[in-house]
Amino acid sequence: MMTCDLASAKPHLIQSLLGAIESAPIAQAPTYLLVTVGVMVCRIAALGITYYHLVVSDQATADCQGEVEAAFRGEGVERWRDSVVDTVHMPRRNQFFPGSTESTLYVIHPEAAR
Repeated sequence: MMTCDLASAKPHLIQSLLGAIESAPIAQAPTYLLVTVGVMVCRIAALGITYYHLVVSDQATADCQGEVEAAFRGEGVERWRDSVVDTVHMPRRNQFFPGSTESTLYVIHPEAAR
């Protein structure tokens, strides 16, 4: 299964970004950039901040990683793996991925990689 580590940015930067994400009201419905058999990438536009959710289920295939790379490249977020500011493991079925038994949500903000 595809996994990611938290960004290596200074903890105060990550906490600042998470605080902004958690407190900013969502400005519009999420934009789904990629939905496959095992992964989903969406862009979330909130007031004053844009960030991404990557959900990886246990149904992800080897092809999914390349599709995720292409989705982020299309957004101009080349260093998305260095931009993970939070993770949430969900040890249950995910409605987006029939047959899944678990998934992980990665919250990605491009500024964490700078």
